[in-house]
Amino acid sequence: MRRGIKNKITCLVLLLLVLVMSADAGGERQDERTSLQERAQTLHEKVTSLKREQDFLLFQKEMYAVDSKYLVLDIKNMSGKLIYKYRVLRDFRFISAMNFSDTALQPGMLILTQKMEGKNNRYVLTFESSLIVQWPHSATLQGKVNIPTLLLGEKDIRSVFSAVEVGARAYILR
Repeated sequence: MRRGIKNKITCLVLLLLVLVMSADAGGERQDERTSLQERAQTLHEKVTSLKREQDFLLFQKEMYAVDSKYLVLDIKNMSGKLIYKYRVLRDFRFISAMNFSDTALQPGMLILTQKMEGKNNRYVLTFESSLIVQWPHSATLQGKVNIPTLLLGEKDIRSVFSAVEVGARAYILR
């Protein structure tokens, strides 16, 4: 009889050990799951940034092959570059108009669709219907409130205006 009791006690102890071990494993699984979710999030962000970088490099390669001047506008740093092939022709700084928000422009390529030069519309570049680059004293600013507008200084806008033609491209960085 003693053996039967000892066997039952041993089985109960083993059962309790298994239950205690499984309870600890559940906590470890939760920690492991949260760490895996965090890692997946960081990897997703890295993949997104690498895709943006790849798009920009493909854009530069295309512009080199086409033999055309283009603009690179860094919205985060409020700066831009006029580039021909891989040479920077002009660095410039810009300010944003009142109607400009951080999420208004998505990173990517835009095409110059209209250049306006005249008495009231001096030095205005319209990229599709997504962006206007102009001199701060142009009359266009009051007319198109919904389109994000970047304002360049007089020397910078003159240089950029004379260098690019309709059909030129700009790349928006964030």
